[in-house]
Amino acid sequence: MPRDYYEVLGVRRDAGQAEVKSAFRRLARELHPDVNDHDPEAEEKFKAAAEAYEVLSDPERRRAYDAYGHEGLRGNGFAPGAGFGSIDDIFQAFFSGQGIRFTRGPMRGQDLVHSVELTAIEAMLGASIRVPTHEGEREIDLPSGTQHGTQYALRGHGLPGSNGGPPGDMVIVVHVLIPSDLSEEQAELARKLGDSLEPGNLRSSGGGEEESFFSRMRRDFG
Repeated sequence: MPRDYYEVLGVRRDAGQAEVKSAFRRLARELHPDVNDHDPEAEEKFKAAAEAYEVLSDPERRRAYDAYGHEGLRGNGFAPGAGFGSIDDIFQAFFSGQGIRFTRGPMRGQDLVHSVELTAIEAMLGASIRVPTHEGEREIDLPSGTQHGTQYALRGHGLPGSNGGPPGDMVIVVHVLIPSDLSEEQAELARKLGDSLEPGNLRSSGGGEEESFFSRMRRDFG
């Protein structure tokens, strides 16, 4: 279970933006791995603080988090902390020009997250989508049976690395749209499809605990 962002930064839930920023600046100084090499968990603590600040410093993300927690952020297509790879970049964003500098080796670039929406039919049959990258739009073929929440990675299409490090990835998150307001004819077609599905059609490709899209469709339309 992810830690509460207010707890990570050590601030009250009604803390103002200035207090949130001050708390992160203090933690960043304390937790930077280059001055805290006696703590093997310093880097992860530093990233957790950066993730908390990433959310609480943005009014819209903070409202979603306050109302619905971590699930509320993911439901809106935002992946907090996705691909944090350059600690120097995070640190320098707050402390550049203050005479404090840390030199690290090559660091991997940050991942970028791009959400795409597929209709139920596109998810079942497969579809071609266009994804924006640094080199322009790229066409990606998604296979038939793509499940809601499936993620694909375009290697090397994220932000550039630092100090000679490799670039991050472009992470594509799929959202499957469940049909609504069906006509009687559409509902009848959905019932026929549901009746024709076999167990082999209903296996989730993710293998996780989340209910598969096909199981939800059969439940909703069967």
